[in-house]
Amino acid sequence: MIDEELEMAKRQTLHFLSFRLRSVAEVKAFLSKKNHPPETVQKAVDELLEHKFLDDQAFANWWAGSRIKQGWGQIKIKSELKMKGIDEEIISSVIARDWGKIIKEELKDRDRSLKIRQWLAGRGFTYSQINRAFDDFTING
Repeated sequence: MIDEELEMAKRQTLHFLSFRLRSVAEVKAFLSKKNHPPETVQKAVDELLEHKFLDDQAFANWWAGSRIKQGWGQIKIKSELKMKGIDEEIISSVIARDWGKIIKEELKDRDRSLKIRQWLAGRGFTYSQINRAFDDFTING
């Protein structure tokens, strides 16, 4: 009976993973909602990790990359990754980017008014990053 439950949990998780990458915490929550006992959830997760179907580092890289393409900044990305149950060390490695360069890409087709600064802040960039990018953009054009 336990083997059948484990196989069902793995099948359900593979189906869940077929739509997009997921974090380990998301998979655990999903399986728990399906009323699998904690030991079955852990066994399923362990096997999926072993076979590389789950990988929090790959998930975090994918998530951050997709959010950056949408114009999101490090504060929002970090917050989302925390909510997804990603370890702080992984988050730090994923958000270690040249945010000034990313902001400059966002600024290319936009005016440089206060409104754009507020928009960038709302997207999760820090004010110091925004100000540095504006200063550099003004100097280097």
